Amino acid sequence: MNAIQFFANKNRAEIDDPMDVGHRPPGTDLFELQVGLIEIGNGEAVWGGSLQNVNNGEKRYFKGWSDLDANLREILTPFAQLEVLKALMQTREVMY
Repeated sequence: MNAIQFFANKNRAEIDDPMDVGHRPPGTDLFELQVGLIEIGNGEAVWGGSLQNVNNGEKRYFKGWSDLDANLREILTPFAQLEVLKALMQTREVMY
């Protein structure tokens, strides 16, 4: 599984760069997204993983892109969703 970290503002305000973990503003939570192929049997696999709030330890699991999208929508603004997904796609190149 590959992992990326990003932060989200509790009041859902726009953040200049959610991927700039080293310079997160006060009032934000740090998240870690882990994504990889999960074997489901019969030689089949689906994309899945976990989304964890590093600050409070809350962890959500997902299977499939639509489930991941639903989880991201709950914590991120549209701009931040795009930035996180772009970073995820960049790590995808390393996955193969």
